[in-house]
Formats: sequence, C-alpha cells, structure tokens
Amino acid sequence: MSASREKKQRQDIGPDPKAVKAQKEQADRKRKTIIYTVIAVVVVVAVAALLIWSSGFFQSRMTAGTVGGEKLSVADLSYYYYSARADYLDYLYYIYSMMGSSPTLPADTDVMDEESGQTYGEFYMETALDNASFSAALYNEAVANGYSLNDVKDDIDGQMQQIKDSASSSGYGYGAYLKAAYGTYITRGALKAQVEREALANKYYADHRQELLDGYSQEQLDAYLAEHHDDLDTFEYSVFYVAAPTVETEDEDGNKIDEETVNKQKEEAMEQAETDAEAILTDYTTGSEFDYIVEEYGLTETSCQDHTTNVGSNINAAYVYHDKLMELKEGEGAVVEATSGYYVIVLHSRALDTSSTRNARHILINAETTTDENGSTVAPTEDAWNAALEKIQAVKAEYESGDKTEDSFAALANKYSDDGGSNTNGGLYEDIEKGAFVSEFEDWLYDDARQSGDVSEPIAHGKDAESSNYYGYHLIYYVGESGKAVWEDSAKTALVTDDINTWRTDMIAKCPVVTNDNAKLIG
Repeated sequence: MSASREKKQRQDIGPDPKAVKAQKEQADRKRKTIIYTVIAVVVVVAVAALLIWSSGFFQSRMTAGTVGGEKLSVADLSYYYYSARADYLDYLYYIYSMMGSSPTLPADTDVMDEESGQTYGEFYMETALDNASFSAALYNEAVANGYSLNDVKDDIDGQMQQIKDSASSSGYGYGAYLKAAYGTYITRGALKAQVEREALANKYYADHRQELLDGYSQEQLDAYLAEHHDDLDTFEYSVFYVAAPTVETEDEDGNKIDEETVNKQKEEAMEQAETDAEAILTDYTTGSEFDYIVEEYGLTETSCQDHTTNVGSNINAAYVYHDKLMELKEGEGAVVEATSGYYVIVLHSRALDTSSTRNARHILINAETTTDENGSTVAPTEDAWNAALEKIQAVKAEYESGDKTEDSFAALANKYSDDGGSNTNGGLYEDIEKGAFVSEFEDWLYDDARQSGDVSEPIAHGKDAESSNYYGYHLIYYVGESGKAVWEDSAKTALVTDDINTWRTDMIAKCPVVTNDNAKLIG
C-alpha cells in the first residue's frame, strides 16, 4: 500500500478536523453556559441571603441570651430596648414641655453620664435587661398563682388594637411601623408574645400593689407623717420659668463658632435670664398680675403656673426647686438656677390636707395634630378643634339619651375615649388629689358645688397653649369622694413605692439575665 493511499485511509477512518473543531467549540460553549448558570444561581442565592439578612429575618430568631434560664431572642430584647428608649424620650419631652421648649433628642451613642462614660444606648440596654428580668419574674409568679391569658384578654386585644391604630395614624404599614417603633429585629410573633406576657405580668403587679396599699395600718401612716411632713403637706405656689436666650454654635455660613466665644455668650445669656428672674420676683411679690408678667417677659404659658396646688412629694420639675420651696414661708419667693434658665417660685400657703380625694370617670377626645418638617407636634387647626368638639358633644348626647348612669358613662368611655390610661376600665380614676391632673380637669372636679352624678360640659385642654402634652376635650363624670384623706393617700403612695422597689429588686434576682454577643445587634 502506497504511502499516499495509507494516508488517505487514515483520513477516511479518523475524525474530520473541522468536525473536531466544531465539537470542541460546542463543548466550550456548553461548559461556559453551565459555569455562568452556576454563577448566576450563586449570585441570586447570595443576593437573596443578603436581603434576608438585611431584613433581620435571621437575626431576630437568634438567641441573645437567657432570662431566668429561658431563651431571650434578639427580637425579644429589641422589644425591651426600644420600649425603654421610648419611655425615656417621653420623659424628656415631658420635662422640656414643662419649660416650654422642645428637646434635642440624644443619639444612642451620645454620652449620658460624663463621670462614668455611659452612653444613652448603654443606659437603654441596662434598663431593658432589668425590665426583661422583672417582667419574666412577674409572669412566672402570675402563672404559679393561677393567672391565665383569659384573665387579660381584653387588655391584650386593646393593646394590639392601639398599636395597629398608631401604625395607621402614622402613615406606615403595620410591619414598617413595628420596625420603626421596636427596631429592625422585631417580628409580629415576638411582639404579640411580649404583649401577652406583659399583660399577665402587669395584672399580677397591679394586684400585688393594691394588696400592699390596702394593708397599711393607720399607725404606719401616722408614723410616716411624723417623719416626712414636707412630703405630705399640700403646697399652693406660683412658678415662672425664665429660659436663657439661645446661643448659636454656628455662624450664618454654617461655620462653627469657637468654644470660648460660645461659652462666653452662654454665660451672658444666663446672666440675662437671672436678671429677668429677679425682676419677675419683685414684680409678682409687689402686686403685678400673673398674666401680665407672662406677656411682659415673653414667657411660655406651659412653663408657668399660677397658684398651682401640689403635695410636697409631687413637686418635682426634676426636683430643681423642690428643696428651696420647702424652706420658704408663706408669701416668700426665690430664684432658683436650672440647667438652661431660672425658676421663680413664690409660696402662697402650705398645710396638711385632711380633705377627701375624689373619684371620677373621664372621656377624652383628642383634637388631631400634625408634625412639622422637624418632627415636632403642630397644634390642631380650628377645623380639628371643631371636629373634636363635635365628636365629644355627640358622645354626651348619646349619654343624655340613655339612662344617664355611671355604668352607661363607663361604657361610653371604653367605646370612645382616647385616654389610653383609662379607656379599658370605664374611664375610672380613683383617689384624685389636687395637682395630679391638669387644671381644667381639677377646677371642675373640685368645685365646692360638685355633686355625685354630675357630668361636665366639654372642657378644652391645650387650646390656648403654645405647646401641650396633648390637645382635646374632656367629659367628666363625678363619682364622689373616696373617703381617703389627701395626706393619707400620699403617705400610702410613698410607702408602696418603697415596698415595690424592694420587691422589684428581689424579683429581678429570681430571673437573672445572661446575654451573649448577639445582644450587641441591638442599639
């Protein structure tokens, strides 16, 4: 066989080079397709996992530690952390509103205590852990003593409905609202579980507290009076708050002003406030009218009170002027320095109040408010006030058209009242002493002509104020005197506060909290 023929035969029986090349290219394309497909799947899975992680799905189900030996999830801890945070910020709003200003809310990373270096976030976490521990101990005691969720079903339903209503009025979807209110890692299931546990714990707490209150003897009350007379006397006094002028820390171009200049301006601002405070004290004690002084010195109405009445233990204003007021004699006044201004206080009278506290039922209809671009509350418009008035007049008309009993008023309070503190117990407030409620409420309640069964006309609160904790109309049903002297009720409150604090410490010790690194996800 010739070489040429042999070559030809090899060509005939071997693969065609062009076919081989085509097959190789096809295989390469197929391999690349598989690789790209695998890569695409991996990317999709990775993106999905990242999205799920960012949503907090995995983290919320992680264990952040234990409380009393039971699992404490990240979602559970988030509930307690953000509840503690909200409570403290509400307290700040209250204190600043008393001074007629709005607070600058601190960041969680800001230092709260310069001496220890504790941040606000660390404070919130410390409070959250204590609350989680106390709540768990209360829940365990409640279950051990035969309490069940059926006992607090209405409270649970009311609390869940209130959360849903808040979400609706805020403009958020329900899920988005929960994350805004309770943190990224909250889940609907965790929230519901905590609301249920808290409701049962709160019932056990309230029952125990009432048991303590009912158990104090007259000898104990008299002994407390002998030792704490200042805390039990009723004081009638007037107070003005003079805020120091605001000092800018940046110029018109947004550049920071040097610290020495700012501090000097702050000193001058405080000196001006002190000068005004001294002048106000002179004016008021020599006969100038309260309203004239408020207008003349440009004070805010919410930071000033004329002839207000309070039991000594209730006089706080963060206790800035409490001690000084205790020292004054009737008719005397003083100027007391505060953090960013001065208080002017004048004592009119003080005495042990032996009159009876009073019981009442109450319906509140809020006037709708809005918020500005800074998130501050904007007072209701005239239309909003009119809408609230129309609604409360309709509530009263419904009461008048019925049997006009205390029970029927209570039913209306549960049905219509915006007062979260009483709209599940028929609007009932017991043992009301002077100074505990807003003046509009108490002026009607403590009228000498008041008779059991009286129902007020709609009473506006906040309508003429520059700022307020709330705006709306009250409808009040006077139940009658409680039969308890004001000072005795105050003594019981003081005694039970001490006893509850000791009890709380003991209960927390029963359910210690142990956290792990996952707790750092919160805050």
